[in-house]
Amino acid sequence: MSRIAPRGTTGTAPTMRHLQILRTVTAVVSRSLNLNEVLQKSVNALTHVTGHEIASLHLLSADGETLLLRGERGFSDRLRQVNEVLPLGHGLIGRVALTGRVRRLDEVTKATDLLPVAREVVAADGIRGFVCVPIRARHRILGTLSLGRRTPEPFSDEEVALLESTADQIGLALDNARLYSETRQQLEDLRRAQSEVVKAERLAAVGELAGGVAHEINNPLMIILGQVHLLFQSQDSEAMLNGLRIIDGATKRAADIIRDLMLFAEHFPLRPSRCRVADQIKHVLEVQKGRLDVHHVEVRTRIEETPEIWADAGRLQEAFFHLIQNAEQAMVAAHGGGRLTIRIGASAFGVRIEVADDGPGIPPEDLPRIFNPFFTTKAPGEGRGL
Repeated sequence: MSRIAPRGTTGTAPTMRHLQILRTVTAVVSRSLNLNEVLQKSVNALTHVTGHEIASLHLLSADGETLLLRGERGFSDRLRQVNEVLPLGHGLIGRVALTGRVRRLDEVTKATDLLPVAREVVAADGIRGFVCVPIRARHRILGTLSLGRRTPEPFSDEEVALLESTADQIGLALDNARLYSETRQQLEDLRRAQSEVVKAERLAAVGELAGGVAHEINNPLMIILGQVHLLFQSQDSEAMLNGLRIIDGATKRAADIIRDLMLFAEHFPLRPSRCRVADQIKHVLEVQKGRLDVHHVEVRTRIEETPEIWADAGRLQEAFFHLIQNAEQAMVAAHGGGRLTIRIGASAFGVRIEVADDGPGIPPEDLPRIFNPFFTTKAPGEGRGL
């Protein structure tokens, strides 16, 4: 921004006033992001340090058509009223905001471009000297800063330079406030977008799950109904007890499927206890035996002695059930049956479990996703995948 050159040397007092007001305005700007506070305190500091009775600060409206009074000092009610909204490009202040040129007058009432409505009020208030400078930021005019006084002496070059320096600091505050507002809005938009993404992902996961829930719950219920029908016809107490055990296991598995939904929706904790992996595998194979036989799936097991582990037995059974079901479905779809091999053995880290089948295998492009919750390549209603 250009500066008006001083008319001769400046004394210590003006220089100190210059530094004092810049220090005051800079302090206000640096410690506050409240734009209204910054603007009004800057005007107050300007009049306090310089001793001028009257000051005003106008900013361009959002549509850029008018100037709005955002800070003032020493205004009468009538002067405030005529300065509330000023047309851009008209009147003293409006011309400065349009052209960006400093305006300095010793007798403001004699200015030909003073708005008629303002001329009467300015004369009544006894205002004589007037100076107005533009407020800029990033090469854009944002508004104006003005000083007025009732004494006849003209504004000095040093005073105009001081006013311009103050306007520079206010321009910086306005730019900082704009950047802060934009950053805050971007953060709010980002948080909102993240929330929508999380919601969408959860809804998508629920959608993937919903297609298989009825099918999954139907499986253990059909087992229960089948066993109940057999029990009605059975006279063998041992067979009845075995059927009851199968009913108990199938009922628990149906309950576990519901619990999976609750875990997903509400993050219920696991219920670990000491258990043996082999017992969980054997239980699932017993429940699945009828289905595997019907689909011509031969099951081979190699179970070694293994230590107990600390795990949620119900979740283990659910995992084994889906591994076995997926293997069976893949083999039946590929060649009408096949061989399922299950190996359990001890390892350095606990227990090693291997489930292998002679089906087509998992496509390479799906491997990175197989442990994503509810990921499946199955059609809706055909199960939940792994």
